[in-house]
Amino acid sequence: MNEFVKDYEIASYECDENLYFRLRSLFNIFQDVADNHADLMGVGYHYCIQNKLGWVGGAYEVEFMSLPKWNDKVRLKTWPSQTNAATAYREFELINIETKEVLVRASSQWVLLDLERMRPVAVGKHLEKCQLNETRAIDTRFEKLPALDKNDFQTEEIIRADDIDLNHHVNNAVYPTWILDALMQDFMKRKTILRLKIQYRQPAKRGDKIIVATQIVSETETRHTISDGAGKEYARLHISWKSNEMIL
Repeated sequence: MNEFVKDYEIASYECDENLYFRLRSLFNIFQDVADNHADLMGVGYHYCIQNKLGWVGGAYEVEFMSLPKWNDKVRLKTWPSQTNAATAYREFELINIETKEVLVRASSQWVLLDLERMRPVAVGKHLEKCQLNETRAIDTRFEKLPALDKNDFQTEEIIRADDIDLNHHVNNAVYPTWILDALMQDFMKRKTILRLKIQYRQPAKRGDKIIVATQIVSETETRHTISDGAGKEYARLHISWKSNEMIL
């Protein structure tokens, strides 16, 4: 089974104040279908626990055509596309069921860790029986995102109990939310996300200090670093924006 499909109806609690699907909700359903598909492929959570392994998100690149709204019915497709010695790629496509419009495309990169040594293991031998679909949602190789050239401003976040997932660290879906919280309200009212790139560098855990540093590169680009402010870096994000047609 090289593709997995799941339908959703957008609920009110998954939406923001303007009735659009939250960014955190989007990343949550990415994880939901990835988990479901990995189980069907025989390399999901239970397989990993039995073998003392764990899938860790390394990076996402996401393109936004538009976002669904409350009560919209959407279909999310996912498939594994490529593997190399250390990583596996998984693709996503979110479609409006009624209009057939592609709303969001995303590619993601995953690392398989030996949980005892906390070191990457060879992906291929665990996926050798799995069928791959080499079609890419976004043709990216997840080149390393550069550090900020300058820090225009920074904010501090608090890790909540609700941010921690079953792997005992901050869930991947939380990091983009911290960025949106950090940006000025006036900027957010004028802009819509076109593309988001995020690279996870090490997991944040309960009790860690979280500093979100932001560089406003231009009216259409922002760069962000999530760290403890003292050299420990959790993630880097780059966002491309356009003038507002809808409000996130």
